[in-house]
Parts: sequence; C-alpha cells; structure tokens
Amino acid sequence: MASLEIVMVEDDKRIIEIMRLYLEKEGYTFYAAVNAAEGMNLIYKINPDVLLLDIHLPDENGYELAKEYRKISNGILIFITGERAKDKLMLGFEVGCDDYMIKPFDPSELLVRLKAHLKRFEKKKANIISIGNITINFDDAIISKKGKQIELSTKEKMLLFYLAKHPNQVLAADLLYDQVWGYDYISDLNTVKVHICTLRKKIEDNSSEPKHIHTVRGFGYKFTY
Repeated sequence: MASLEIVMVEDDKRIIEIMRLYLEKEGYTFYAAVNAAEGMNLIYKINPDVLLLDIHLPDENGYELAKEYRKISNGILIFITGERAKDKLMLGFEVGCDDYMIKPFDPSELLVRLKAHLKRFEKKKANIISIGNITINFDDAIISKKGKQIELSTKEKMLLFYLAKHPNQVLAADLLYDQVWGYDYISDLNTVKVHICTLRKKIEDNSSEPKHIHTVRGFGYKFTY
C-alpha cells in the first residue's frame, strides 16, 4: 500500500515528526498541518485515505474538520487527543470517526490499529469508487455527490454502473441499451439518450459541459474519471 495517503492535523510538531518517521518507513505518503485551516486545504486538495486528527486545534475544533472530511470521503478517520470526557469521545463517533488514540500514545500502537482498519477498509473499498466529488458504492447501490446521496431510478443506476465499470471506452448506444434494458425490452435507442441526459443533470456540476459522461459523436458515450 505504498500509494496510501495520510494527512495528520496536529498542533504539536513533535508528534507530527514522530508519526512522519513511523508512517513514511511503512511506505505511506504523509502530509501534515498544524491548524484546521491548513488541514482543510490538505483534505480538499488530497482527499486522503487516512485522516489523523487532533480535537483541540488552535483555530477550530477537530469535529468540524471531521464533518468536512466525511462529506467527501469514507476513508479512515482517527482522532488523536488528550480529551478523556466520555461525551466528547462519543461526539467523535457521531461525526464519523473510526477510532481514538488518547495522548500520550505509543506510535507503534497507532500503526497497528491503522493497519487493522486498513484491512477492513481495503475490502470495503474494492467496490467503492470516487470520481471527483461523486462516490459510487456498487455493493449498496448508493451514489453520493459531495457527501449527499443522489436519488436515481433503477435504470439510471444500472446505466451509470455500466459506464463507470468501463471507463475510457467508447460504448455504443445499442450496447448500453442491451446491457441495461435487455434485448426483449420494447422501446428504442432514444431511451439511452434520455437517461444519459438525466444522469448528467444529477451527477455533473454542469450538464452542458460534462466532465465524466461524454458524447462521442457517431459512436456512443464514454465515461472518464
């Protein structure tokens, strides 16, 4: 998992440097911020696989940062904090954290816990893809945009799933029709065009200038990440 990206938001630079040594030794890519503002920029720029987050930051509490992370990612979120009050810890789970490490902590224990979460995360991640601000969960048949679930019809979902599973391929309208509606379905190829149009309106930021579902004139449609 050398490509794993980890962001740590922590105002204690000693902790940052210790964790940098441990995590980079494992081959992970490590980024750090010492306040919430810097952390927010990193989160939206990198969309990390793992967020290690202090609760008490100089400019804002970590709960707000956690909420923003959960809007764009289902990655691993671990709070690292000196907070011991039960209600504060429970609030962390309510905003979406996966685990807690109470300061002072053993970096090797954090690494062991992280690896355990990663095993579960990788199994879950296998059938979840993120495309820009869109997340597609094939197992649960849930599509989200900026953390909010998008309501799609069954055929719209089937069409999007087929497109997403065949990225960068030009797919003819008749192929999409056969795969989604079936050979025996009574309709015409215009059905594909109509559903492509509604999909764009629901998942694209600007349906007239789509970033993901492209029309290849004379050939069909192509889905790009």
